[in-house]
Amino acid sequence: MKGCAIGMDAIADCALGKTPDPELAAHLAICAQCRDALEESRAMAARIDDVLHRVAAVDPPSFGPERVMARVVGPARTRAPGIPGWWRWTAIGSALLAVSMAIMMWVRRPAPVIALSAWRSPTQVLLRPPVAAAWATRPRLGEGFFKIKSSGEIHAQ
Repeated sequence: MKGCAIGMDAIADCALGKTPDPELAAHLAICAQCRDALEESRAMAARIDDVLHRVAAVDPPSFGPERVMARVVGPARTRAPGIPGWWRWTAIGSALLAVSMAIMMWVRRPAPVIALSAWRSPTQVLLRPPVAAAWATRPRLGEGFFKIKSSGEIHAQ
């Protein structure tokens, strides 16, 4: 086996059931080491198959994955006879329809109506200077825009 040109992969393939190619068959006919390796590999494959068949034939233990999943999920739910299951979907659909209609009505609500008498042209507002309110009031005779305190400080009204 150590000095042979045939690799262990070819012997393993042959041991697992693949028919040997003519080169491998000719080599196995003359090399005792490779023949022994092939027989050993076939025996190992047969033992593995035997163990797998025995394991597959045994029932799973009661503490296996099925029992664990049954404890996690819980007992299967049973529905009382005569109660249809479609009523849930009908109720959910009705609730979704009501919510979507409420949202549509809120989004598409009409704009508030402004009376024409309350409407002001934006041009008039923009053309009015900020000091226009001060121009509307006039000081009366004897009054001024500035008052002088007795201490001599001037304060604007």
